Amino acid sequence: MISRSQYGDAPKALRNSEELCSPDGGYQFIKFADRKLKGEIDMKIAYYLTALLILSSMALSASCQEQISLTINVHEEALDGPLLSEVLITGSDGTGNEFAGVTDSDGVAVISGTPGTWQFSFQKDGYDDLNLQYDATENEETAAYLEKSSGAEQVALAVYVLEGSLDGPILSDVQITGQDGDGNEFSGTTNSTGVAIISGIPGTWQFAFQKAGYDSLYLQYNATQSEEAAAYLEKAD
Repeated sequence: MISRSQYGDAPKALRNSEELCSPDGGYQFIKFADRKLKGEIDMKIAYYLTALLILSSMALSASCQEQISLTINVHEEALDGPLLSEVLITGSDGTGNEFAGVTDSDGVAVISGTPGTWQFSFQKDGYDDLNLQYDATENEETAAYLEKSSGAEQVALAVYVLEGSLDGPILSDVQITGQDGDGNEFSGTTNSTGVAIISGIPGTWQFAFQKAGYDSLYLQYNATQSEEAAAYLEKAD
């Protein structure tokens, strides 16, 4: 407290301070160095508080956003085909959050995220990659299928067909049908030298040999490389 009787007008050193008149007529000085500076500080504090409130609101909104789960069945070749295990599933949910999962031994993976348009990528060795979008709006079960890669290694068998035994005379016009190691169907007919060239994916091949006047022959063959092979037909009774 500084009274007028002691000092008259307020000292120059305090003229930039906030000045209030006391009940006894003197001056009371509250030491804020500059009113303008004080206002700027108050505005900055208000700005940062507002920003913090907005960020907190956004974080709370994101954390509370509804999540859904998709149970995804992955099949081979068609939606009613066998289920595929160890399929890698990656993508993003309705708000762009990334996810990843792998199908189990039953060909199933459960993926969770926020509703919206989901992006999916399915990958497995020996199969073509699959990329698709899906509108996920609720918990549900869905399915996709992968097709075998056309770029898989192939082998070729030169199949000779003989009559009666493996050292018998050759047979032309024998119809050969069956499936390769991946279940792809094939067919061919022996030419005038008794041979047909059959190509397919390595593995266990299924064969059927048929010619009028001869008993049909069905057999399996483990085809692992390109090579020559032989079979014989017996005359029908």
